[in-house]
Amino acid sequence: MFNRRKNMMIYAFLGFLEAGKTSIIKDLLKQDLFDRKLKTLIVCCEEGEEEYDPVFLANVGATVAYIEDEKSFSGDGILSQLKKYKPDRIFVEYNGMWRATKIIEFYQDICEILFDRQVMIQTLDIVNDETFSVYMKNMPSLMTEHFKVSETIICNRCTVEKTNKSAVRGSVKAVNPRAQLVFESEDEEFYKMKEVMPFDKEADVIDITNENFGLWYIDMIENVKDYEGKTIKIRGICQKPKGLTPGFAVLGRRVMTCCADDIQFMGFMVKYDNWDDFKNQDFIAITARMEYKYMKEYQEEGPVFYADLVEKEERPEDDLVYFN
Repeated sequence: MFNRRKNMMIYAFLGFLEAGKTSIIKDLLKQDLFDRKLKTLIVCCEEGEEEYDPVFLANVGATVAYIEDEKSFSGDGILSQLKKYKPDRIFVEYNGMWRATKIIEFYQDICEILFDRQVMIQTLDIVNDETFSVYMKNMPSLMTEHFKVSETIICNRCTVEKTNKSAVRGSVKAVNPRAQLVFESEDEEFYKMKEVMPFDKEADVIDITNENFGLWYIDMIENVKDYEGKTIKIRGICQKPKGLTPGFAVLGRRVMTCCADDIQFMGFMVKYDNWDDFKNQDFIAITARMEYKYMKEYQEEGPVFYADLVEKEERPEDDLVYFN
């Protein structure tokens, strides 16, 4: 319906004002990667300092439809533009203060309108590293909602001096482990900068403090081979639920990915010869060799620890795990 192509691609760009969404959209439209013969409808939900010049739009075959409020961001809200311009693809410059899940609703609307075509969507979140920590502190719910619905997170304006790659990675991967994270910088030295963990991955015993548990977990999930077969000391809450594989207990932590409402328990399977000295909710430290294997309790592969030593430890005053 509305044009000749069988497929419709929607590119949705999330992020807050001045994150750089307009710049990225314009750069993409100028690249040879995108066929300039195709008509593009840009659905712009907010206007920043950078604007779409009419001459530029004409040169790249694009038209802008401005949406002023969240309620109007729908398939019906752009129906007239779809009929008039018959676009081959849609770029959405989304308002970062609106519900991120509205993107999915918009996609579903377009699928219904273009019922005779295959509609696909790619979601990208544009993050300005200069304001990342401020927004994570003051608007964590909005930030994490962006991360959750995005396939790719682009963190731009990075610098050698100020960018904390581990903190950014932890915040993103805690809520969306499958997301692709891209760092961008004008400084070539930034790309030579290695991500340094606050613990020694080459030590005979990799000692993970309570403060570093979240960063270790994200790094371990992304770089399993760096830890597989190594001895690690980690701390957490002992749980001994019924029905576990004999000889196993659970070592876990209460984790907060965004705010107090999101606190949940995350646990690992631990094999040890004598769990009789420990009871539920004891705070313990294990020194154990890690393997990454299938366990029925996980219903998939995951980290499994074979402990040589288990000790009781004093529970920290703040026992929550943070990923940044």
